[in-house]
Amino acid sequence: ALAHGDPDPEAKDSIQLVADRLRDTLLDGIHALPSFRSPSQFSSLEIRPEYLIQGAKDPFILTTLLAKLGQALNTQAVIVDLRAGLSELSAGLLLDPRVYRVLVTTLSSQSINGTCQLLKLLGQLAPSKTDEEPLPALIISQIPKDFLWEDIQEQLLDAAQDLQKGESEQGEAIPPIVIVDTDFDQNLLVIPDSWNEVLERLKQSALFKQINTLKDWLPSTSVGEDSTNISEADIKHKRGELSKFAESLIFAETANIDDFLTISPLRYLASDFSSKVPIAVIVGAKGAGKTYTFLQVVRRKHWQRFAQATGIKEIPLNALVCPILQSASLQVKAQTIVERTRQETTEALGLHAQYDPQKIKYYLRDRLKKDLHEGQWREIWLNIIAWSAGFAVDNDDAGQNFAKYLHNRDQYIVVVMDGLEDIFRKLASRESEQTALRALIQDVPEWLEQQPYRSIGLLVFVRQDMVRNAVTQNSAQLMAKYGPYALKWNSGEALRLVRWVTQKAGALDNDNLAEAVLQSLGKEELVNELVPLWGRKLGSERSREGRSAEWIVLALSDYKGQIQARDLVRLLHEAAQSSIKDTHWKDRLLVPTAIRTAIGECSKAKIEEIRSENPVLKVVFTKLTELQDNKKQIPFTREQVSLEIDDLKILEDNGVVLREGEEYYMPEIFRLGLGFTLKTGKRPRVLSLARRAQKSG
Repeated sequence: ALAHGDPDPEAKDSIQLVADRLRDTLLDGIHALPSFRSPSQFSSLEIRPEYLIQGAKDPFILTTLLAKLGQALNTQAVIVDLRAGLSELSAGLLLDPRVYRVLVTTLSSQSINGTCQLLKLLGQLAPSKTDEEPLPALIISQIPKDFLWEDIQEQLLDAAQDLQKGESEQGEAIPPIVIVDTDFDQNLLVIPDSWNEVLERLKQSALFKQINTLKDWLPSTSVGEDSTNISEADIKHKRGELSKFAESLIFAETANIDDFLTISPLRYLASDFSSKVPIAVIVGAKGAGKTYTFLQVVRRKHWQRFAQATGIKEIPLNALVCPILQSASLQVKAQTIVERTRQETTEALGLHAQYDPQKIKYYLRDRLKKDLHEGQWREIWLNIIAWSAGFAVDNDDAGQNFAKYLHNRDQYIVVVMDGLEDIFRKLASRESEQTALRALIQDVPEWLEQQPYRSIGLLVFVRQDMVRNAVTQNSAQLMAKYGPYALKWNSGEALRLVRWVTQKAGALDNDNLAEAVLQSLGKEELVNELVPLWGRKLGSERSREGRSAEWIVLALSDYKGQIQARDLVRLLHEAAQSSIKDTHWKDRLLVPTAIRTAIGECSKAKIEEIRSENPVLKVVFTKLTELQDNKKQIPFTREQVSLEIDDLKILEDNGVVLREGEEYYMPEIFRLGLGFTLKTGKRPRVLSLARRAQKSG
C-alpha cells in the first residue's frame, strides 16, 4: 500500500519507513513483517496485486520491495510464508523465477496431485532460464517409517521437467527440483502458542538435521566467490602438483607412493588379526585398490608394521610378510620391492633356497591342464606357499611340514597373493581354473585355520567377479564371511580419499590434518573441507548447479552403490590437468567444465580396463558398443539392445545396469564410456536410482 502511493518508482521512502518500524521487532534474530495491519484487512482486502504493478516497470515489484527491505535491515534472508496452493496474493512471488521457492507437501494423494499441478504451472509460466535463477526445492513432510515413496518422487520429478528451460553446462545431471524428505513426528502435529516452546520441540525432533540439507541449495551468505582467491601463479602450481600426484596413484603397479589411507576395511583387518596371523580373502572390484594395498603390506615386510600403520597400536604378534604371486603388470620398482621382501623373509626364516615366482606360474599352468579335485589343489597351494618361502623346494610334502617348521622356530609368516587374473584367464568357462581358485579361497584358509600352531597367515587379493565364477553355489556366504575386509568405497570414504590425496599433494592451504583428525571427520565436514578444491557447487555460489561433492560421487558410482578409488584419483588427475590453463576460477583448484569433461574420460578408461581384464564383461560390452546409435539410449529394454537374459544378469551383478519394470538404466560412469545417451524426459529417474544405490551401498 505504501509503495502504491510512493512517488519514487523504487519506493525508497516506503522501504525506509517499514525498515525503521521493523527494527524493534527482532526476536531470536528474526524480523516479523505482518501480512496485514489489522485482522479486518484479512477479510476485506483493498489493495490487490494488480493494483501494485500498475505503471511499474518491474512486474515482480513485490519481490523487489521485500528484497530491498531485507537489505535495509541487513538480514541474511527474507522468508515469505504463503498459503497453500496458488492465489492472487502468492502469484507475484511464486511466478518470479528469481525467488528460491520451497514447496511443502505431505504424501496424501490430494496434496501430491495439487503439488504436481503447481509444478507444471511454474514450469509453463516461470521456468528457470538462466544460471542465476534457482530451481525450486520440495519438502516431503511427515513420511511414515519404512514407507516406500519412490514412485511418488518420480511423479513429482516428472511434473517438474519444464522448470528447467535454459541450457546448463552440467546438462543431464541436474535434477529439476531439490527434494528433501522429513519423517513423521507426532510431537509436531500440534504446535503450542509459545515461540520458545515451539523452538524447544523442534530441537528435539530430527527436522533440523533433515532440513539442513537445503543449506547448500541456498546461496551462501558466508562464502563469497572472491573470499578464497588464489594468485594465478600459485593456483597453476597447485593444480599441476595435484595432477602429478594423482596420476602416480592411478596405477599401483608403479609403486611410487609409500603411504596409504586407512579405510575401515583395513582397520577391521588389522584389529581382528592383532594377536593372530590374518587369514582372509580380500575381495574388491577392479580399481578398488587391491594391488595398491598388496604393495603397502609387502613394503612393510612385517604384519605388525602394517597393522600399526592403520592406527592399531597394540600388536603383540609379529609375522614376516611373504609375497608369492603378484600382478604381471608390476613395473621394475614394484617388482624390486616384492623380490626384496621375499628374499629377506626367506633369510629371516633360516632358509636359503629361492623359488622363482615365474616358475610358480608355469607350475600352476601345467597343473591346470590336469583333472584335479579340490583336495589335490589344496596340497598344491600349500606346497607353493612353502616353496616360495624357500622351504623344501620341489618337495611334495613341503606344505604339510612347513607349519611345524615355523612353530619349532617360534616364527610366523603372512603369505600375500595378488594378480590371480594373470593365471586364471579363462575362469568363466574353464572348470579346472574354477576348481583351483575355489580351493585357494575356501579349502586352504579352512586348513590353515584348523592347524594347532596357526603359524601361517594368508591374504588373497581377488576380484569380486572371479569369486562368483569360482564359487557358484555359495559365493554370497563366502563374501559375507570376509565382508568387513572387502575393499569397498562408500561416499564418505571416497571423500576422505580425495581429502587425503589433496593433502599429500600439498594442493590446499589447510593441509595440516593429522591422520586421526582426518579419520574423525564426518561426511558433511569432509564436504566443507573440499570446498577450496572444487567449490561448493559446480558453478558460482548463486548458480543452480548441483553440489560438487554429491554430483561427483554419484557420477562415479555404479548401481551397487560403490565408487572405485582409481576412478576418483583419475578424475582428480584429469580435472587438475585441464584446469591448469584456466584464469577465470580463482576460488577453487578444479574448474567445473574440467570436472565434467573428466567424468567422460574416467568412463572411457574404465570401460577399456574392464575389457582388458574381465573377459565376461568384455563380450557384453562389445555387444553394446556395436549397437546402432538410435538403440544406445537409456532406459532400454532387453529387446532393444538384443541381449540375452544371462548378459543382463552379468551387467546387473557388476552394477552396470539396474532394472526398473521392463526397462534398464545405466549409471554415468558406464553410460558415457559405452556411448549411451538419455531419452528425453528420463533424467530424473537416472539420478534417483543413483541416489538409491548410494543409500543401499
